[in-house]
Amino acid sequence: MSSVLVIGGGAAGLVASAFAASGGAEVTLIERTADGGRKILISGGGRCNVLPSMLAPERFVTDSPAHLLRGMLRSWPLHEQRAFFERDLAIPLALEAESGKLFPQSNRAKDIRDGLVAFARRRGVRMLFNTSVIGIQRAAAGFSLQTGGGDLHAERVVLATGGLSVPATGSDGTGLTVAAGLGHRMVPVYPALTPLLGDPVAGHAALSGVSLNVRLRAKDGTRAVETSGGFLFTHRGYSGPSVLDISHVRTRPGRAESGRTIRAQWSALNAAAWELEFDAPSALIATLLAKHLPARLGERLMIEAGVPRERRTSDLRRTERLALIDRLTSYILPVSGDEGYKKAEVTGGGVALDEVEPRTLESRRCPGLYFCGEILDAFGPIGGHNFAWAWATGRAAGAAAGASP
Repeated sequence: MSSVLVIGGGAAGLVASAFAASGGAEVTLIERTADGGRKILISGGGRCNVLPSMLAPERFVTDSPAHLLRGMLRSWPLHEQRAFFERDLAIPLALEAESGKLFPQSNRAKDIRDGLVAFARRRGVRMLFNTSVIGIQRAAAGFSLQTGGGDLHAERVVLATGGLSVPATGSDGTGLTVAAGLGHRMVPVYPALTPLLGDPVAGHAALSGVSLNVRLRAKDGTRAVETSGGFLFTHRGYSGPSVLDISHVRTRPGRAESGRTIRAQWSALNAAAWELEFDAPSALIATLLAKHLPARLGERLMIEAGVPRERRTSDLRRTERLALIDRLTSYILPVSGDEGYKKAEVTGGGVALDEVEPRTLESRRCPGLYFCGEILDAFGPIGGHNFAWAWATGRAAGAAAGASP
């Protein structure tokens, strides 16, 4: 019987340990927190968005070859992942039609975390909580780990330690340090899916609390990025799904400042549609704007465009019309920074995907070492995609590590 140590008891690690044990290996899971799965517990506002209803590999971000990402992501199809939760964990999932997300019918994230822990234990996984990894070395017959609870030895190791995002859940970058120390090529890490900070000079703090659906556009290198959905003005800047999904254009290393501009279209109306709106006979501009976006935002855009508050369509000057339409459809979002790892939902960068075997996720540099989840150089949009990545890579790495020699 082979022996496997899984380091990290989050989404990917819990799945990896269960599938390693299902292959007949003697598996020990090491987790630094008291109960594991802390990100599962806080996801989806405590509901846990387990999966998306449809997978969008093209919306994932990586500096590694995209075909490797697609293959890893599709190694465990969505319908099989859903069947795993509903059949093996006995947790029915329900589709939220409006968002296209799958949640547990109970709407309790704790059911997902506890279900994964119980499933792994039924497979024979030994769990060591409140245990930190101090060091890891190659040994004659596998690996030697130094932990806060003593030394451990195993033939194979699965690194499922996550990255640096939401450190309060136990993420401390241990796995990234280990991977780099063992010679793996690392893509520089950065906070991703994180709120952005506004420029204080812009005066947007007065819009705090205003929310609406928007379309955001930017360039990520040569690639056009577009997101849509909820947008929230905060007292510090901007948040909401559309902002989180595009935040990497600001946080990703190695991007020129000129290519980091984010433009907002504040409503469903494009420039041509707004031209028609402003052709209305003798209507108040503020009233027209209020039909399509929050009044406070409309008033702010009028001020920035130099349009007097009482201006009517019949008196709207051409220069005012063009300036207002530009701000309504191609507004340059004044961003001064980001909220960092503290509020980032995931970590961008990590172990380059071509450093591992695509099917097994075993290291090409260190045989017997496997990677899964957030430690790898890939992340997707919010809405369950990153859990789909964690489940798929966790299963692949665990099954390979637990297979008989």
